[in-house]
Amino acid sequence: MNDFDDIIRAKAVSEPIALPDGFEERNDLLISRLGAHSDYTKKHPKFPVFHFKLTAAAILIVLLLAGVCAAAYIFSGGDFFKQFYSDKAKNDTKNDYSYMNTEQLNNMASSTVGTVVNTDDLAVDVMGVIVSGNTAEIMLRVTAKQLDSVLYNTGIEPLENYRFHDASSWMSMPGSNGYMWSIGYLYSDKVKSLAPNQFEILYTMHGSEDFKKSQYTIKLTDFGYFDFSRADQFVPLYSGTWQFDVDFDPSSDTGKSVFVDKEITVGGYSFTVDRINITPLACTVCLSCNGDKKYLNEHSMEMFKVFSDGSKDCSLTLVNGTKLSSGQFEASSSGGVEGFTLILTFNGPISVDDVVSLSLFGTEYSLDK
Repeated sequence: MNDFDDIIRAKAVSEPIALPDGFEERNDLLISRLGAHSDYTKKHPKFPVFHFKLTAAAILIVLLLAGVCAAAYIFSGGDFFKQFYSDKAKNDTKNDYSYMNTEQLNNMASSTVGTVVNTDDLAVDVMGVIVSGNTAEIMLRVTAKQLDSVLYNTGIEPLENYRFHDASSWMSMPGSNGYMWSIGYLYSDKVKSLAPNQFEILYTMHGSEDFKKSQYTIKLTDFGYFDFSRADQFVPLYSGTWQFDVDFDPSSDTGKSVFVDKEITVGGYSFTVDRINITPLACTVCLSCNGDKKYLNEHSMEMFKVFSDGSKDCSLTLVNGTKLSSGQFEASSSGGVEGFTLILTFNGPISVDDVVSLSLFGTEYSLDK
C-alpha cells in the first residue's frame, strides 16, 4: 500500500513503542521466517512479498502481523469527534443523520489533546475539544489504574459507577458573561472501545456570547461513588483535586449570528426575539421579556411556562427542504425576568450554510444571511 506511513499518521496517534525484552531476536527470527516462506508466497500472489527497510511503520506492521501488541491507537481531536458522531449515527437508527457533516470538525478542533493528568491512581486524557461560536464540546477519558472496573451498581440512577464527585467546576471562563453546560458519563457497558477501568466525560457547552480564543481550566474533585445512605452522599476512593487547561483555539469558525429584533406575543405575553446564533453544534435563540420589572417579577413563572411549552413545536428548514424537528435535536429552555434562551442541540454536526430558516411560535425566521 502506498504512503502507509502517512496514512497511519493521519488516522491515529500512537503511544511511544516500548519494545519488549528479546524483541530484536524475535524480530530477526520473524523476518527470517518470512524470507523462508517466500517460495510459498510467490506461488500465492494473494500474499505478495514486500522488500522494505524496517521503518517505524514497517515495525508496526510486522508486530501487528505477529500478534504482538506494541502500540495503542486512538483517534484524537477532530478525528475523535468524527468517529464519535459516526458511531452515534450508526447506533441511533430512530433518527435521520443524512444532514450530518463531520468533515468540518477538524477545523473546529482545539490543539489540546493527550494526557493532562497522570498519577499512580488516575490518568485523564483530553480526547478532543471542538469549538464554534458560542458552542463547544469536550471529551475526557479517565483511567482508574488501580481498579479492574469502574462499573459499580450503586442503585442510584443515573449516578451509578465510579465517577468524580464534582466534574462541573470551571476555574475560569474568560470572554463569556454566562454559559450553560451538560455533562454525560460514558462507560464500557455502552462504549465497547473503553476498557472496564475507563470512562469518558462529555461536556456540551453553550455560552451567552461566542467563546473567545483562550485557555479554560477544568477542575475535577474527589473520585469514588455515590451512596445516599451517607451524610455526605459520596464515598471517595481518592480525595483531591485535579485541574488542567484546555485551549479554545479552532482554526476557523463557521458559526453565525442573525440579529432579529422582532416583537412577538406568545400566550398573551410580549417578548422580543433579539438574535439567533447557529453553529454546527446547536441553534441558540435569545429573547427579551417586555414589561416593567414589577410586572415581569409577578408573571415570570407563567411567562417561562408559556415560552417553554411554545418552543416545543419549533423546527429548522434546510436548503434542500428537509425539516429538522423534535427528535433531530434536544431542546432546552432557561431564563427569567431578564430574558429567555432556547437551545437546540443537534444530534450530529450540521453545515451552518445549509440551515435557511427557523420556525418558532408560529413565525418563520430567515437564517440565510
